[in-house]
Amino acid sequence: MKVLQIGCGGLGTLIAQETLTHGHDLTIVRRSKQGVPEGAQVLHLDVVADGALAELAELQPEILLYCLAPVEGQSYQQTYVQGLKNVLAHMSKSALRHVFFISSTGIYGEHQGEFVDDSTAVAPADVDGQVMLDAERLLYELPCGHSALRLSGIYGPKRLYLLRAVQDKARWPKQSHWTNRIHELDAARAVVHLYELLANDVVLPAHCIITDGVPALQHEVLQWMAKQLQVPLPETPPLQPQSGKRITNQFLPQSGFKLKFADYQAGYAAILADNQ
Repeated sequence: MKVLQIGCGGLGTLIAQETLTHGHDLTIVRRSKQGVPEGAQVLHLDVVADGALAELAELQPEILLYCLAPVEGQSYQQTYVQGLKNVLAHMSKSALRHVFFISSTGIYGEHQGEFVDDSTAVAPADVDGQVMLDAERLLYELPCGHSALRLSGIYGPKRLYLLRAVQDKARWPKQSHWTNRIHELDAARAVVHLYELLANDVVLPAHCIITDGVPALQHEVLQWMAKQLQVPLPETPPLQPQSGKRITNQFLPQSGFKLKFADYQAGYAAILADNQ
């Protein structure tokens, strides 16, 4: 299928590589002059600035993926709402079959350990979550199919916040906080899995959660990492009542998608092995 991908950061690069591996025709729009994975075409445009986007209408993609992230000097509103609005305004609707938007589970406002899944009503608890929801709502006006892909926390070999936190006692949690994650490789694989379903005429939902479906308490994750690294555990006071949410998904596993990293232990074990 003919894919137009807006954005090519860390996750975008992995999605692009997976897209090409599956034989799709890929054009990438990115702001910087950096390269893109071999086999993809590239246009260097700033879709947020809305300068000269007429070229987009000539591309006639079947799939549009919007996976832009904010850069210095650009707000969430500019990146996710105005940028998406600019791109959609320059799309030729004749060929477009489906629009995918990389969203976030931040649009769910639960924060006391509640369970969240694809059927949970959205109620953002902060400004950033509301902006993401405003961007998702732009899709509702489209005449073609559309899916907001709500990703939980992404981790991977270059996303090492928790590994650094293990060795910094000041970063250990003082609350019993639920965390949710997806390995970046599985996130990329999940996006292209949806492309494949679309190519096989499967009807896709208007939104779906992308997560490994195994919520874990942050202090338990850190304790497990400390044991793997043989780092002594800090003395911690009794944890306060739980916060966060427990996120699972329904559509992806039911559609036949199989994770490469089933939970944080599988994912971080691979990362730790590579760092030794």
